[in-house]
Amino acid sequence: MRYYVDCEFDGHNGPLLSIAIVREDGESLHIETTEPARDPWVVENVMPHMGKHMAGVSLQVPVTMAGRKLVAFIGTDEAPTIVADSPVDIARFCTAISTAAGGGYAPFAFPRMSFEVRDVDCYPTALVGAVQHNAWWDAMALRHRLQGDRA
Repeated sequence: MRYYVDCEFDGHNGPLLSIAIVREDGESLHIETTEPARDPWVVENVMPHMGKHMAGVSLQVPVTMAGRKLVAFIGTDEAPTIVADSPVDIARFCTAISTAAGGGYAPFAFPRMSFEVRDVDCYPTALVGAVQHNAWWDAMALRHRLQGDRA
């Protein structure tokens, strides 16, 4: 199964603020971490839109718990394909799923996982209500762009 991922974070190397994952069938999860935003651009352009999503499941957790929630969402899929429009989102996803609740290393949870980075512009999008710089909407827009009418 394919999973579309997007992240919001506090500046290029800042902490993860949110991550969303949307399965190819449309099921989705939005995670907001408890990390504060400090970067002025992020405070102005990302934080006002953080809660503006329609994810099937929405959680607010410490950053060290985000990966456990992503792994649970993927569940028993033994060979998920993670799709993003940036290698940075793939890196953040990998960091999350390899971080244990206490902040240490978490063993890999899947027999096989593949990654696909697609350099596409997802906006403008035909998705009604889409909000750019919101992880869930950005993941939905990526899914919509790549799946077309099947989205």
